[in-house]
Amino acid sequence: MENNDIKSRQGERLRLRTVLICTALVAAVVCAVITLFFRSEMYTGAASRLVSILEPFIYGAVIAYLLRPICLFFEKWIGKAVRKITKKKCAGFVRMTSIVLALVFLFLLLYLLIMAVIPQLISSISGLLAQLPAAISSFEEWLSGLEKGETTHEAVAAVQSAVETLTKKLQNFLETDLLPSMQSLIVNVTSSFSGILSLLKNFGLGCIVSAYFLGGWEKFKAQAKLLVYALFPKRAADWIRREVRFTDLMFSSFIHGKVLDSAIVGLICFVFMVIARMPYALLISVIVGVTNIIPFFGPYLGAIPSVLLLLTVSPVKALVFLIFIIILQQVDGNLIGPRILGDRLGVSGFWILFSILFFSSLWGIVGMLIGVPVFAVLYDLIRRLVGKLLRRRGEEALIAHYDTDFPE
Repeated sequence: MENNDIKSRQGERLRLRTVLICTALVAAVVCAVITLFFRSEMYTGAASRLVSILEPFIYGAVIAYLLRPICLFFEKWIGKAVRKITKKKCAGFVRMTSIVLALVFLFLLLYLLIMAVIPQLISSISGLLAQLPAAISSFEEWLSGLEKGETTHEAVAAVQSAVETLTKKLQNFLETDLLPSMQSLIVNVTSSFSGILSLLKNFGLGCIVSAYFLGGWEKFKAQAKLLVYALFPKRAADWIRREVRFTDLMFSSFIHGKVLDSAIVGLICFVFMVIARMPYALLISVIVGVTNIIPFFGPYLGAIPSVLLLLTVSPVKALVFLIFIIILQQVDGNLIGPRILGDRLGVSGFWILFSILFFSSLWGIVGMLIGVPVFAVLYDLIRRLVGKLLRRRGEEALIAHYDTDFPE
């Protein structure tokens, strides 16, 4: 009897404690919402300040995550070589050497991309400027040929009037709009220059931070695991650990696979353009390869400026390149991409398009890059929840009909 009374009192205390905790949480959320509504600048200012402080660490975490497979590759082969020579593991030396080689690989790759893009871009702009007077002269000759031919004078007059109107608008823009805005243009260039310096500073600090992340990767993982199991019950901690592993699988398979796929596409494009003797082969191949990282819209984003660039040289070569890009993207989408990426995302084409449009509107280019794996993780969470709810209601027959969509 006394034991029942003690258990009942403990149950009442537990329920009272739960009610107090929930009430405190609701009150905190209400206060935060009210403060956000009336004093939003407190949150935005503090958030921007916090993000600016943590930017080097964010850069370092991203760089370390991307370089982790390369570091493991170097560590594997260097470890084998060191064990053959010294008959010892020398784990510290092997890890440090692997990190240095991974960072050197990153700097070398960035240097090659910059040296490939910037000189080609400068020469392309110079070529366009050099060809502009000849294009205007050809257009004037075409207009004069229209007057001598069978074309009506009204059509020629309309074309000439449109050209004169465009010329006047361009002149007015140069005289009334461009000159007064030079001062603001200088300010924008200065701010852009300071932004570039800030980016380079954060990238440099991020590389240093990434070296520490890569060096203590296993230690950081163990600390995170201990923290999760200390803060949450075992069942919830197991669920968090499982979902983190799934998220890592989605991001690593998508990002690393997409980078490899885009590199192959860029290399095929470069080989074709060299064989076909097309201009700007290196620049266009880099554009096609880099934009191919973006799912769905990437091929179009890379093909449009490349075709326009080739149009200034030869419309025939631009048409041949356009046909080649269409064929290449079909080969990539049906042969190269599935071989590298497989079907690990488990998301249909409709949801891929939805995720790109949705997350690009939130985060811009970054959203286009990571929107698909983020949505794949959310999609997996939702379908697991739906499957759990259906099993709880006894809808086993319905689950058996859609067993691939509702895993355990």
